[in-house]
Amino acid sequence: MPSPTPSSPQPGQASSRHIYRGRVLSLRVDELHVEGGRSVRREVVEHPGAVTILAFDDQGHLLLVRQYRHPVGRDLLELPAGTFDPGDDPETCALRELQEETGYRPGRLERLGGFYLAPGYCTEYQNVFLATDLTKSRLPPDEDERIELVPLPLEEALSMVQAGEIEDAKTAAALLLYLRHSGTSPARPAPAERP
Repeated sequence: MPSPTPSSPQPGQASSRHIYRGRVLSLRVDELHVEGGRSVRREVVEHPGAVTILAFDDQGHLLLVRQYRHPVGRDLLELPAGTFDPGDDPETCALRELQEETGYRPGRLERLGGFYLAPGYCTEYQNVFLATDLTKSRLPPDEDERIELVPLPLEEALSMVQAGEIEDAKTAAALLLYLRHSGTSPARPAPAERP
C-alpha cells in the first residue's frame, strides 16, 4: 500500500470506536477535528486488503469468472480476485485465489500496481497481478462460492466494460493497468447508453 502524501492539512482524530467486527470486515466511527474548529464523524469500513488477477490461458483468452454477488443481487462477470487471509501477503493471496477460482497456477506472477477501491469510506486496497505460464492446479473454492470460468478475448472483455456488461470496478481498473503495462491500445467501441 502506498504511503499517503498529504496535499492539505490533515484532520486530527479525536476518537475512534469499533461498532462491528466481522469475519471479513469491521466498521468503525471516527471523530475528526477539521479546519475552523469543527468536528465531523466518519464511518470507515476496515478491510484487510485484496488481490485482482489478470491471467491468460494458452489460447490467449483472458480468464474471467461469473459469480453471484449478494449485495447487488445478481451474477457479475469479473476478474479472479480475493481477500487476504490472516498472515497473507499479496502474492500468496493471488496464488491461492487464482487456483480456487480458475483451476490454474501461474509459473510467473508480476505485480502491475494497485488502487483503493472506495477510499471515501473503505480501507480496501486492491493489488493487481498479471499471471502467466499457467498450469492446471485446482484448489477447492470457498464453501459459499459458485464460480463459472469464462475465458474471453481481451478485446471482447474491453468492449463489455465499455458497453456496461462488465460492471465490476476492480475489473475495469485492473484492465486499465494491464493496458498501460502491455502498451496495448484498446479498440474504441461506441459508448454505452445510460439508463
